[in-house]
Amino acid sequence: MIVWVSLVPTSVELFPKNHFDVAVVIDVLRATTTLNFALNAGASEIIPAGSVEEAHNLAEKYPDALLCGERNGIKVPGFHLGNSPSEYTPQSVAGKTLIFSSTNGSVMIKRAESMAKNVFLCSLRNVSAVAEKIYSLKPENILVACSGREGFFSIEDGYCAGMLYEKLEELDEDTTGANDSATITYLLVNYFGYDVDKIFHESIHARYLTNDLGLWKDIEDAGQIDADKIVPILMEGKIVA
Repeated sequence: MIVWVSLVPTSVELFPKNHFDVAVVIDVLRATTTLNFALNAGASEIIPAGSVEEAHNLAEKYPDALLCGERNGIKVPGFHLGNSPSEYTPQSVAGKTLIFSSTNGSVMIKRAESMAKNVFLCSLRNVSAVAEKIYSLKPENILVACSGREGFFSIEDGYCAGMLYEKLEELDEDTTGANDSATITYLLVNYFGYDVDKIFHESIHARYLTNDLGLWKDIEDAGQIDADKIVPILMEGKIVA
């Protein structure tokens, strides 16, 4: 398996469309963590929207759907739910269609749709499950797309990408990194080990969510490695389990 890593959103556009067998989207804080919670809680499907306007347009097509997401970490006015994982409980989302738009993650999910025939969502919570799913497909080329924050690199996304790379290598010793970005993520894991608290301490995004918004529980939820076995999959514009 050959692993390519995109550390920032714009670098995804440098790759040819439909070149990869698998694309993996990572947004540890918080979209791919939150959407994992949503599917675990029984949401039937999640429709990603690249903008608030697109979300509202989709709501006209799916009038019973819940509008979910945030801008700059704060729930969009008029939306039913924000982007905190703990909001997505069976009581709030079971059996429902969700329309989800976030500052970073949903935008990357939309971009990834044209990059590969198989698109998975990965967070620290399901990184081993995603690695095993990828390995079962025996792909040749894999794109790991980090969502970042407002166009810039996020250390927690790079760390998660490196952990995914490491786990793929454990499953298949012939796994190789195709670019320096893949090597950087691998080195992040070698440096930090499994000390997620230290990663979040170094993360500007994590500090913003905690110090400015008081969302400590979100960080705690996002940092639980391999707590889930679910692998969200993007199929025909909808995320399902």
